[in-house]
Amino acid sequence: MNSVKWLIRMLLIFFLSHFSISADTITLDHFIQDDNDEVIVSDGNRFALGFFSPGISTNRYVGIWYYQVPVKTPVWVANRDNPINDTSGVLRIDGRGNLSLFQGNQTLFPVWSTNISTADAGNSFAQILDSGNLVLIQNDTGKAVLWQSFGYPTDTWLSLMKIGFSLRTGLNQSYTSWKSPDDPGVGNISFRMNPGVSPQMVLYKGSVPVWRSGSWTGKIWSGIPEMTQNVLFNDSFVNIDDEVSFSSDTVNASLITRYVTNETGVTHRILWNDVLQRWITSYSAPIEQCDFYGHCGPNGFCNPYLDIPENSKTQSLLQFLKMKSGTKISKAEFIH
Repeated sequence: MNSVKWLIRMLLIFFLSHFSISADTITLDHFIQDDNDEVIVSDGNRFALGFFSPGISTNRYVGIWYYQVPVKTPVWVANRDNPINDTSGVLRIDGRGNLSLFQGNQTLFPVWSTNISTADAGNSFAQILDSGNLVLIQNDTGKAVLWQSFGYPTDTWLSLMKIGFSLRTGLNQSYTSWKSPDDPGVGNISFRMNPGVSPQMVLYKGSVPVWRSGSWTGKIWSGIPEMTQNVLFNDSFVNIDDEVSFSSDTVNASLITRYVTNETGVTHRILWNDVLQRWITSYSAPIEQCDFYGHCGPNGFCNPYLDIPENSKTQSLLQFLKMKSGTKISKAEFIH
């Protein structure tokens, strides 16, 4: 009888420990499999981590997306240049304590890994946070962060993320477009912080600069005068001996926003409109010919409407207003 009670007690402990694993966490014993459509979700239900296929592609990727936004919108991709061609993917903590992605029964050569040499086998776990950051944590009293997705961005810049570089850690946090809406592989457009006496953010097409933010004035980037009207974001610029970075956080935590660098050569700030149930572009660069790097020439003068026919000027302004408002504006409405 005692042995039966002991067995029941041990089974109860096992099941309780199994089901008490946090839904936002991957541990040595709790992993996610693509063929089971498994995901982990941040504590406040803001972000999810799991497998997905972008656009019309059938390739499988591990990514992070907004959990409560009905339009699946990936903000980070792990294996962006190494897709899996079936649903055999498994994301788990490996024998060295790293978060690793494996295909099928393969266990020796991961498709993708955090690849931290200081990770401790059996003594780490991965967690998705409400900020959208995926962290690998040393499972001890110190709970040290060994690795984080915020340090390795793809095309999307979220609140609290940085653009810039750290001489102390060696990280250069820049953003690179997808190849296409169906392929999250590293594209040709990048957005990064340039060092120098007056650091500035620069958008590149390949190695050619396309747009720049201008220098930091203490409150705004000189090339983004729209920042003077900012009431939604807290901006922070750091320029010290071992770090140059810029970050932006929302004043209201309920505001869902992101910066995206896309394959068309434009960077956008996008807001989720809960009423319209779609994304609205609030800022884009570059948007006209005078925004392009070096277009103004040595005299620094540029008139975007110079030598443009009158009907083209009106059409350009209409397109600009449409983009800013996210709604359709007819020419008749514009005239009246």
